[in-house]
Amino acid sequence: MMKFKTLLLIVFVTTISFSQNKNQEKSFIEVVGTSEKEIIPNEIYVDIFLKERMEKGNKLKLEILENQLKKELKNIGISENNLFISDINSVLSKTGWFTKEVLSTAKYTLKVEDSKKLKQFFDCLDELKITNVNITKATHSNITELRKQNRIAAIKAAKEKANYLLNAIDEKVGKPIKINESDTNNNNFVFANNVQVYGYKSSNVSKFKRNKSIVQFEKITIQTSIYVKFEIE
Repeated sequence: MMKFKTLLLIVFVTTISFSQNKNQEKSFIEVVGTSEKEIIPNEIYVDIFLKERMEKGNKLKLEILENQLKKELKNIGISENNLFISDINSVLSKTGWFTKEVLSTAKYTLKVEDSKKLKQFFDCLDELKITNVNITKATHSNITELRKQNRIAAIKAAKEKANYLLNAIDEKVGKPIKINESDTNNNNFVFANNVQVYGYKSSNVSKFKRNKSIVQFEKITIQTSIYVKFEIE
């Protein structure tokens, strides 16, 4: 009977010891890999507001104003397929001392491919008598793939950092235990807060004065940071 009790005690102690070794966490290293890409936007979105008006006693209807706009866009190499109408309203406006007319207004969105064409468009606004234009956002047609490449570069940078740090102490990088991404600009577009038009800095939605022929976009910066926890072999 005493022999049986002794055997049970030995088995119990051995099991506890094995469990402790199994649950003991391996040594690890934590690093953050970062990557930045600068890209020039090739999709610039502009809101254009047209309003019917009276000239020499005749009403210039939206259809006429829209055709004038499309003609100028064609002249500077912007397809009318890049022009979309998004809203139409009508307002009762005073057109003379004793007369009022119902005048329609329309909001259009124009997609421009580069700052050169954007400048050409702004240069023709005075001739078209368009005074209300907002740049709303700037992005890149391949932004999703560019973000993917940036994430890959960031996680590779994390492993490279872990490798040279551990090599300095004669250790090797093992498998990753934990990975977290921190993308500082997750949207697929950038608001136009890095736009300078005719010498005036824009806000997200801005009206621009046209007293200088300057239209300039800063590059879009994609920033990605990836935290990785590696085992040490």
